[in-house]
Amino acid sequence: MNQKTLRFLEQVSRFGSMRKAAENLNISSSALNRQILALEEEVGMPLFERLPRKLRLTAAGEVLVAHAQAVERDYRSTMGRIAALKGMERGTIRLSTMGGLIYGPLLTLACEFIRQHSRMLVRVEIQPSPELIAARVMSGESDIGLGYNILPNPGLRILQTIDVEIGAVVAPDHPLTRKPALRLSDCIQYPIVTGTDTMAIRSVMDHAFASAELPLQPTVETDSIEVIKQFATSGSAITFLNPFDISAETERGALIWLPLVERYFPIPSLRLVVRSKGVLETAAARLTENIKSQMSAYSG
Repeated sequence: MNQKTLRFLEQVSRFGSMRKAAENLNISSSALNRQILALEEEVGMPLFERLPRKLRLTAAGEVLVAHAQAVERDYRSTMGRIAALKGMERGTIRLSTMGGLIYGPLLTLACEFIRQHSRMLVRVEIQPSPELIAARVMSGESDIGLGYNILPNPGLRILQTIDVEIGAVVAPDHPLTRKPALRLSDCIQYPIVTGTDTMAIRSVMDHAFASAELPLQPTVETDSIEVIKQFATSGSAITFLNPFDISAETERGALIWLPLVERYFPIPSLRLVVRSKGVLETAAARLTENIKSQMSAYSG
């Protein structure tokens, strides 16, 4: 049982398919299947249940995959420390986050970090929910997690939390900017662009409008946070986001964030998390410090 074989096992577990895992590993399905069969023979127990449409880990498989992930984490950490001793940081930093965040200040931070650490590979993975971000960080598949409403968990260490209020987002010349005290009822007079049901912001908006006993009748629905912001920038529609989501647009004067008088919108918590066990490599620790500084700039 070597590291290469353990990686094969982890990939089959992740994809639930021999064919898809083989494609990702760039080897043939038959070769991968032989490796898994040999590993099962070595262990003396089946590692997968062969279901009609997928492969599912057995109890023994789950134990071995957890071991494989731990081996991979230790290997990356060790190689990172050795590279640091040589004065030439190399390796991969895996960051799991939400789509709306990567287009804001996080993208600027990532670009600056890459300029300073050109030998590092920063792998940004977009996750649709805080639960998936937490799961990937706890399993070691991601080094850092950043997302809204990531729940506290013994397997996570929370490095930073800020509460980010949701308000109206409009173009600079929009009539709502002249309202001294903006209410949600003022907003429904204008076209609204929202996320689809698959996006967290849509459920937040549905809840807020229902609490205010107001109809939410969007003019545009999209599953792209960038499209939402483009419609708001054009002045053809308004939307509802937090200042962190539109920081790049506000800095260049393309959008304005307006607070609402009422508190119908829940206040989401933006959290930066890492695994509770283990130590971040030097470069990853620097990236988290940069993210913490950026978050602090938007707190309060």
